[in-house]
Amino acid sequence: MADFPPPYTVRVSPRAKNVIIKLIPDKGIEVVLPKGTNRRDVPYFLEKRREWIEHNIRKLEQKGLSLSQPQLVLPDEICFVASGNIYTIRRVENRKPVLRMRRNVDKLLLSGSGWSPEEELKLLTRFVRSEARKFLVPELKKISTELNLPFSKAFIRAQRKRWGSCSAKGNINLNMKLMFLPYRLMRYVLIHELCHTVHLNHSAKYWRLVKMVEPNVEELEKELSEAGRLVPAWMNF
Repeated sequence: MADFPPPYTVRVSPRAKNVIIKLIPDKGIEVVLPKGTNRRDVPYFLEKRREWIEHNIRKLEQKGLSLSQPQLVLPDEICFVASGNIYTIRRVENRKPVLRMRRNVDKLLLSGSGWSPEEELKLLTRFVRSEARKFLVPELKKISTELNLPFSKAFIRAQRKRWGSCSAKGNINLNMKLMFLPYRLMRYVLIHELCHTVHLNHSAKYWRLVKMVEPNVEELEKELSEAGRLVPAWMNF
């Protein structure tokens, strides 16, 4: 590899006992240092693990993955598969310094003066969260009543890896990215979390309860494990 080391970030962790080097697809190399380690020594640590790093970069490339962050491509349309709602985005330049969004039935009008992609991403993400709150929470309440599995409160989150979670207090967190899944998968996640209000684990008793209310557990779990690809790339920036 001609240009070594590749770009990297450094993080200090009080829990780390040794230097840890992570290769994270779409993010880059992360070097985790124990507290008190000199940051100036990072190039030495990377050179020491050069063979391992280059080998694993090649393995990632063979899988079609890269350490480089993909380019942010913003959408011209937002399709919420779960609810069936589709919104077309229109962009208009004007003299107003602040980027604004106006919704008109199934259209989103973005207007402002020379806004950045990051500003637009922030606005679109806020819209997704708002729509998720309006759709997912009522669905959760409906299914909760239907199955007689009450919960305390519901929150909409932007979790990276989890579709949902349930706390010991019966509070349920739902990932706003559920809006991009087919309704049957979205519903299954809600059922999954509601069952955690009874069993806060993944014990045999928990899975018996899930299967009682949703017999197609195995099929849905398999689909859900591959559902990340259904989420638009811009939502993961």
